[in-house]
Amino acid sequence: MHILLVNPPCRTPSLIPLGLGYVASVLRQEGHNVSLMDFNVSKKPYEAIERELETVDCDAIGIGGLTTTYDFVKKFSNIAKKVKPNVMMIAGNMVSTSSPELLLRHSQIDICVIDEGEETIRELMQRIKDFPEIDSVKGIVFKKGNRIVSTAPRERIKDLDRIPFPAWDLFQMETYINNPIHTEYGRRSMNISTVRGCPFQCIYCSRPFGPRVYKRSPASIVAEIKELKRCYNIEFIGFTDDLFTIDRSWVEEFCDALIKEKLKIGWGASARVNLVDLNLLKKMKKAGCEALSYGFESGSQRMLDSIKKGVRVEQAEKAVEFTRKAGIGIEGSFMIGMIGETEESVNETVEFIKRTGLTLHRFFYTTPYPNTPLYEMAKEMRKIPDDENKYVSSLGEMYNTLLVNLTTMSDKELKSLKERAEAKIRENFSLRSRIEIATEESKRIFEDLKKRIKAEGAMKTFGWSLGKVKEKIGVE
Repeated sequence: MHILLVNPPCRTPSLIPLGLGYVASVLRQEGHNVSLMDFNVSKKPYEAIERELETVDCDAIGIGGLTTTYDFVKKFSNIAKKVKPNVMMIAGNMVSTSSPELLLRHSQIDICVIDEGEETIRELMQRIKDFPEIDSVKGIVFKKGNRIVSTAPRERIKDLDRIPFPAWDLFQMETYINNPIHTEYGRRSMNISTVRGCPFQCIYCSRPFGPRVYKRSPASIVAEIKELKRCYNIEFIGFTDDLFTIDRSWVEEFCDALIKEKLKIGWGASARVNLVDLNLLKKMKKAGCEALSYGFESGSQRMLDSIKKGVRVEQAEKAVEFTRKAGIGIEGSFMIGMIGETEESVNETVEFIKRTGLTLHRFFYTTPYPNTPLYEMAKEMRKIPDDENKYVSSLGEMYNTLLVNLTTMSDKELKSLKERAEAKIRENFSLRSRIEIATEESKRIFEDLKKRIKAEGAMKTFGWSLGKVKEKIGVE
């Protein structure tokens, strides 16, 4: 069979959609022909998409993406069914897992794959090919006449090593490689997945792989890095899992493997403030780690408790201190507008950012996404519109869009509070930058002066001690 895979437009093409890459490799293992339309690289109007679909001969179409691609998936499915009315339309990833029934009711999608897709798509294609009925395929929600049917959940894939590497050749790799994951490093980069699952219970997160954690072996990860270096001359790896540092002994084993192989590869990952310490971070640095991303979310303990983050502000401060001491760069995310958020709690977050010297350009508005506890809480508060299809269609990057106000403040008050908080942080960052620049310049001047003084014997001439010189030019 010929399966066309579709990557919706989402963000800057810096991360290849690993889910589609894995599915493509699995389908190839089964002997299917696979092609790809990547609209995240080649963004096109819907009229152009329709014309392009008319040139493709396929037996099934698979599309997957984040929940924020919901509106595109709906519109694309309508176009695809118009052009190819007899082709099966399958959706996967979070866009189908988070709201399968909603998507099926409001689009031309025929089948939604829930959670992991590799084994499900393997079986599903065999069933579609040989049998008209798919009721026995686990892990799907599908249309059957006028009904929507859910099958039994599929068991998690425990041995992640047996999943083949993504089908990189289907993607415009040079585009992704040259849009670095961590732009400040500016090297040829690629993303890899190593861990699935998260045991923590943050109310805003959907945990697409559930609470049970399964990890690839360090040997498998190292093999993939070697292959990426060999095929694409990759210089930096982004481990784009929900939580890379979930198992300390596994992280250490992975670092030991990288150090032993002498791959000389830079990498970054996600971490949790209560799962790192200085010794672990030093080992990660030795193995090539250059950047860690922490979901700080708030500097208010009351807010952290309300979202069930399961960490203390003090732990976050220590994590920043230890990460810096290890020589690793820090990235962090913060939200504003959680249930119970007040001006006081926002000020606590601002003070935390200033105290730790973190950089922040903007807050995310706290936004309820389907298939999260926060979404159900928002529905109980009657904060989610009755037209859920319209609401989910409007989800996007919540930097500037206040879609749902979960606080007791008015929308105007919350927006103003966000703007003021960001301005305070920018002002503080600008001041810190000026101080650092001035300090570095003072140090340079002092070193130059010290050399001249030593050369000319000026200490005796002026009658100043070295300490007096330091005092005069304002350095310690």
